Amino acid sequence: IALNARCQLLPARSDARRGRVAFLGPVPALPGPAGPWVGVELDEPTGKNDGAVAGERYFQCGKNCGVFVRPERVEVGEFPPLEVGEDMEEL
Repeated sequence: IALNARCQLLPARSDARRGRVAFLGPVPALPGPAGPWVGVELDEPTGKNDGAVAGERYFQCGKNCGVFVRPERVEVGEFPPLEVGEDMEEL
């Protein structure tokens, strides 16, 4: 996983959102065990934030276009942005 790489979230069958890797590292304000997080700037506003958590900015993106996930939930590859109206179930 590298910064600016195109990616999709896993499991692809139920969460095939796509975007680009915008952050790699710890996010102390997030619950759960310590460890790295991957900040993804999503192609569509289906996220939970704008790249900030608890007032701390980790990356910049539009409202609801950011999400933080564990590395095992990220698949890096040449994933083009979804076309408007494209059904993720068909992918």
